[in-house]
Amino acid sequence: MDPATLQLLREQSGLRLDREGRFWHRGGEVTHARTNAVLHQGIHRAEDGRWATRIGKDWAYLEVEDAALFIRRIEPAGAALRAQLASGEWVDVDPSTLAAGADDALYARVNGERARLTRAAQLSLSDCVDETSAGAFVLRLPGSEFRIGRDTGPEPRRNVDWRTSGSTS
Repeated sequence: MDPATLQLLREQSGLRLDREGRFWHRGGEVTHARTNAVLHQGIHRAEDGRWATRIGKDWAYLEVEDAALFIRRIEPAGAALRAQLASGEWVDVDPSTLAAGADDALYARVNGERARLTRAAQLSLSDCVDETSAGAFVLRLPGSEFRIGRDTGPEPRRNVDWRTSGSTS
C-alpha cells in the first residue's frame, strides 16, 4: 500500500476512547473483552505526538475524549502507590501526582502521561483519603501525606523525541 493511502486509513480509523475507558468504532461500542484488551495494550504516542493504538505491526490514530491511559487497580505500597493499567501492566505511581478533575475523577501521572483512575480504583483509595479543615483533600500513606491537586484537563498534542524514548510507531 502506498504511504499516502496508509496515512489516510490511519487518520480515518474511526476509533475513539471515551472518558470511562471504553473503545468505540464508528459510533458502536467495542464490547469484545479481548479486543478491548489489545486496544488498551497498544496505546502509544505516534511520532507526531497524537495518541494511537497498535495491533501487531499495524497502528491507527485514536480520538481520546479525556485520558488515554486508565488505572484500573491501585494500592498503597508503603509510602508509594502501585497501579495496574487497563493494559494489564503494573507501574509505580508517584502519590504527589494525584489530581482531582471534573466529575470528581482522579488522575495520576504514569511515565509522564496523564492517567485516569477508574471508579473502582478511586474507591480502593477511599480509606487513605481525608479532607482537611481547609477543604483540601490529602492522601495519607505510612509516614507521608500528599495533597491531591487539581487536574488541568486533557493535554494538547505532545511532541515525542523517539531518539530518547526507545519507541517507534
